[in-house]
Amino acid sequence: MKKRLKVLSIFAAAGLSVSAFASEGGLVLPNDEMPNYSEHRLTMSMQNGMQVYMNNCMGCHSLKFQRYNRSAKDLQISEDLMINNLMFTSEKIGDLMTNNMPTAAAEKWFGTAPPDLSLIARSRNPQWLYNYFRGFYADESRPYQVNNSVFKDVGMPHALEALQGIQDKTEEVKGLENDIAYAHGDIASASQKIKDGGKKGELNKIISEAEHQIHEKEAQLAELSRQGKYFTLIKEGQLSPQDFDSAMVDLVNFLEYIGEPIKRERKGMGVYVLLFILFFTAVAYLLKKEYWKDVH
Repeated sequence: MKKRLKVLSIFAAAGLSVSAFASEGGLVLPNDEMPNYSEHRLTMSMQNGMQVYMNNCMGCHSLKFQRYNRSAKDLQISEDLMINNLMFTSEKIGDLMTNNMPTAAAEKWFGTAPPDLSLIARSRNPQWLYNYFRGFYADESRPYQVNNSVFKDVGMPHALEALQGIQDKTEEVKGLENDIAYAHGDIASASQKIKDGGKKGELNKIISEAEHQIHEKEAQLAELSRQGKYFTLIKEGQLSPQDFDSAMVDLVNFLEYIGEPIKRERKGMGVYVLLFILFFTAVAYLLKKEYWKDVH
């Protein structure tokens, strides 16, 4: 228990949130907070996010639980504008937002068919998506020459490369990751020696020191990510890094809307529901006092 508290205190000091860790316990970076928009600014963001999606994602990833006309209505886009600028095939405005990619061919090209993204913002979460879209980096060992720091060894090519360009991890980040890998190797080696009957005292000390080193190095990685020094751009894209991050906020806001189109209406209605409950509570209290005033 003390060791666990020590580990948590290290990351708390580094400003890490629990969401910085994958389900298997590994550090996931970048883990930046996504800006929150409201009202008109959010509508504009979702409009731009839909444009980014239709131009860069729709060819592979459908949104089969949503219709074009519903998106147009909710995002305040005229149907003519939708048809002329955001629909690139022969679908009608009332059709579901599907694509024509053959599943069998997609499995052959990518290893698995690209999933429908209607509910991706609900099955993951917006912050995870925001950092995933920004987490692609050069990796010659992968089939498409890219990897992703948030979703390691993902099979997807970097569909947004034209916008972002190509980035790579900085040398400092690579050095820290190598140190962490060596520390994990020390832990595995010492654990195996303990199983083989080695001296537990000495070997447990090695494991403890390696774990401490891992936590320190991970805290340093998190700090580099927070300072914007985790990646370095090696090939420029159409957008500056700041504009690309803003476009990814828009894209995630659009996908969050697709996951629950009624969300904004539901939140607005919730205010009136709470006000009604408060009013009814007051009425019920006064009624209770009236009924009980003659009871001694």
